[in-house]
Amino acid sequence: MEAIWYGIMAILLGTYVLLDGYDLGAGMAYLFFADTDEEKQKVLKSIRSIWDANEVWLIAFVGIAWVVFPRYAQILFDNFGGYIMLFFLFLLLKTITFNLMLVFDQKVELKKWLGYLFGFINMMLIVFISLIFANILRGIYVSQPGTHLRFVSQMFSPFTAKVGLFDWFSLLSMSVIFIAVSIHGLGWIILKNKGAFNRKLKKTIQRLAFVELILIGLFLVAWYFLHPDIYHNYWSYPFLFVLPVLAFISLFGLMGIRTYQGENKASILSTNFIIFSWLSIMAAIYPNFILSLDQSTLDIFTGGFDNPERFFIKWWILAIGLLLLSYSIVVHKYMKGEDRQ
Repeated sequence: MEAIWYGIMAILLGTYVLLDGYDLGAGMAYLFFADTDEEKQKVLKSIRSIWDANEVWLIAFVGIAWVVFPRYAQILFDNFGGYIMLFFLFLLLKTITFNLMLVFDQKVELKKWLGYLFGFINMMLIVFISLIFANILRGIYVSQPGTHLRFVSQMFSPFTAKVGLFDWFSLLSMSVIFIAVSIHGLGWIILKNKGAFNRKLKKTIQRLAFVELILIGLFLVAWYFLHPDIYHNYWSYPFLFVLPVLAFISLFGLMGIRTYQGENKASILSTNFIIFSWLSIMAAIYPNFILSLDQSTLDIFTGGFDNPERFFIKWWILAIGLLLLSYSIVVHKYMKGEDRQ
């Protein structure tokens, strides 16, 4: 039963990363890759149909964590609670800024500065979520929940035991996540537009994909360096290798994106890359929620406890989650391809 709920939580969080990745990546593109007013307007129109409903998956993940795996939720918030709250605060600021840009559409100078703020907020949201996830992969002190990591490592070296939330491994991991989300957002913008802007973004995706390949190679070696048994599940169940293989195929496809006809290839490939990369990571760390820097573990068997009063709550959550999934599929199916210019 624990494995089922682990899978449900992985799906919820993965769905948020996938759907809000379009939003955050496109929002950051507004700051870095849209040069003219026309290009910026195209970016905003591409976001308009997806920006306001994705956070429900993240909220559902947090709620299930507290109900089904309370010890995991406690340790997660004990170590990253401040950054999680900042993340939700910046989500609110992003909503306010986006609406202000629509309200003051005719105020050129004000909209310009709001656009800079909007892009910065999206960038910081990616930084927060990638920092948290990077440290989950690197590890925290599970048996000593009161022992908090420094924000910055005292020594930025792979050979020091004095690690911090921001160290060499988290910087590497954040870079991988940052570029993946950027490519994902650019693919969505291409799907919703056409013309010279798309050709420009495809060229950018191609370059980012090459950088991503190099960073992923470094990440895989570094992860093995920190946790020599991290690929144990793959050696035990070789069929799991199909997941990273499919992820790399999608990444190689993004490298050749400029040679493909049509405007949907970048979005399809980036979506596949996100999905199979996410599944590859989940397959590697299962049954753990968070990797550990000490001798304790935090997995599906130690992250929760039996409580009969929670039984029916779990199934209510599952039923509502299935309804939300159905809603999201229908909405995104009918929104696909709209607003193309």
